[in-house]
Amino acid sequence: PFLNVTQFFARSHEATMSIPMSERPAAMVSTSEIELAPAPTSSGMEHPTAAETATNASTDLGPPTGWTAVKQKIVSCFWEVEEHLADMFGLNDSKYQFAIDEYMQKKQEEEDRAEFEEWERQQEEEKENERLAAEADALEGGGDGFEGVRLTSDAGKE
Repeated sequence: PFLNVTQFFARSHEATMSIPMSERPAAMVSTSEIELAPAPTSSGMEHPTAAETATNASTDLGPPTGWTAVKQKIVSCFWEVEEHLADMFGLNDSKYQFAIDEYMQKKQEEEDRAEFEEWERQQEEEKENERLAAEADALEGGGDGFEGVRLTSDAGKE
């Protein structure tokens, strides 16, 4: 009938133990059942001599301790605060940005003016070419306005 929690876990544990460990999922294997492999034996490496240990100790840089650690933390904090203050007061901005902007604006205006003058020159050139073409057509008799001119010789009569 009804089982309390401890009876339930005891029965499920007994049922789990009846299954061989190799066939159970990893989650069902308890840590007390795992056999540890023996510690590996030395592979021929020797311990360093006292002189080597002393040399290594003098050249190794460990983590800072004491006042050195406190000093490094204060300095790193200072640089972080300094960076934020410089950004806030605009010290990282270009000192002469207004001059750069003014120069770029004048340069753009000059380029625009030169481009407009070139466009105007091309328009005037096109108008002049059209006028000259119309004048040449008129001189050759192919233009408008000269239909009423009569030929004086008989060469044009039929």
